Amino acid sequence: MADLVRLHKDRAGEASAMLGRAFCDYPLLQQFFPDQKKRERVARYFFSIPLYYGIDYGEAYATSLELEGLAVWIYSGDFPFSNRRLMRAVPIFTLLGFALSGGSRLSHVGQYIDGVHQRLAPIEHWFLQVIGVEPSCQRKGYARALLEPMLSRIDEEGLPCYLETLDEKNVSLYRHFGFELLEESAIPGTDSRNWAMLRKASAAKNRREGAV
Repeated sequence: MADLVRLHKDRAGEASAMLGRAFCDYPLLQQFFPDQKKRERVARYFFSIPLYYGIDYGEAYATSLELEGLAVWIYSGDFPFSNRRLMRAVPIFTLLGFALSGGSRLSHVGQYIDGVHQRLAPIEHWFLQVIGVEPSCQRKGYARALLEPMLSRIDEEGLPCYLETLDEKNVSLYRHFGFELLEESAIPGTDSRNWAMLRKASAAKNRREGAV
């Protein structure tokens, strides 16, 4: 973890802008927002909400001060998000910007995905809420740099890790890091699908604990 930079709110604006660029072409957003400029604006608001929440109630890390990539992790005890915590963590201008830019059209998507998460992972775990890399920095090892240190730590804690993706091309990437597909499902009211994945608790850690 020493090679990563812990994010704080003073960098949240820059980090949100990067996420907007990183997820601008996400299949779900392309369906609801065909215009690229509007889609990038919505993406920035959409992903800044879990970013702000993660800074306050989880852990958010960047690859460096240059923000080539970042990841937000939430412990299962702090999920799902409560309205009270969201209002405390997320600036009001971000919530208003999300609603006014049309992001509220995606509310049912978030509710569906959260429901899948709670159904498939009713156990203690870490949740990889967001991982994004600046488009010009993609395919240069930044995702690996974000994932490996935290996954090693999670292994030491003996916990599983859950994630979901709405982009099928990401499934093989996560499998490379030990995640297994739990369920593929169609998201109601959209043309998109959700892939729910789980990385099981470290077998080595479990063996050590069993020997004590």
